[in-house]
Amino acid sequence: MESDRRTKVPWSSWSKGLLAFLVLIATGIVVFTTVDEQSMYVSVEEVVSGDYQDGANLQVHGTITDLKINDCIMVDGNYSLRVDISSIILPDTFAEDKGATFTGILRVVDGEMYLEAVKVQMGCPSKYQPAEE
Repeated sequence: MESDRRTKVPWSSWSKGLLAFLVLIATGIVVFTTVDEQSMYVSVEEVVSGDYQDGANLQVHGTITDLKINDCIMVDGNYSLRVDISSIILPDTFAEDKGATFTGILRVVDGEMYLEAVKVQMGCPSKYQPAEE
């Protein structure tokens, strides 16, 4: 009489455990290699205070001023920070006197601190402007 089983010998419990362990390890490796480094959300004041070192991955919100081809100044209250925007694609809504959140790497060159932007997200104007009557 022939058996309906696909294999003649069932898997032992240790081999099933080993397989489950290997699947967990493979999942961990995939997650570790695909998750981006998280950037710390800070204010312009905190950035210029000197608490962050060269190479820090930061997310900074402020108002865009002094817009040029490769850089701009981001202000928040009485504090300002130069932002290098030469390596990012700017959205259509990017303009002076608009709120923006830049994600980038803090650079310090010859004592001057600036943010090398890798991503920009513009604030939603309807959220920040008062409603018209």
